[in-house]
Amino acid sequence: MYSRKFLNGLVFLCTLVLISCEKPAGQGGTSSIKGKIFVKDFNSAATDVVAEYYAVGEKVYISFGDSKTVGNDVNSGSDGSFEFLYLTKGKYTIFAESRDTSIHVSGASKTVAKEIEVNITENGSVTDVGEIVIYK
Repeated sequence: MYSRKFLNGLVFLCTLVLISCEKPAGQGGTSSIKGKIFVKDFNSAATDVVAEYYAVGEKVYISFGDSKTVGNDVNSGSDGSFEFLYLTKGKYTIFAESRDTSIHVSGASKTVAKEIEVNITENGSVTDVGEIVIYK
């Protein structure tokens, strides 16, 4: 049998460990990140903008912490808006796929990620990243 003193110490130690554990960035919290996707549509040579508009149904991705893998994705709404809900405190990267306009070749289809890093520091917060401009 363990002594009462030992068991009380063990309970205290377990409580201390649980309190000091910090939940990693990810889902399961009360915060959110929102924004809009804005498109600049280039001609085929990627030299001139031919149209500008808010993207409908564009995939927007989020990665948690320092991870480079996709943690989740959403589609932008009819006004280009997107929102990731139920996030915990931590570091996030929001990104959308964009045409690489540094390649000035007709029909070039190389893409790059347009990224925004966000650090959520408070529970229940809403972080607005504004517009993420992508090229088509």
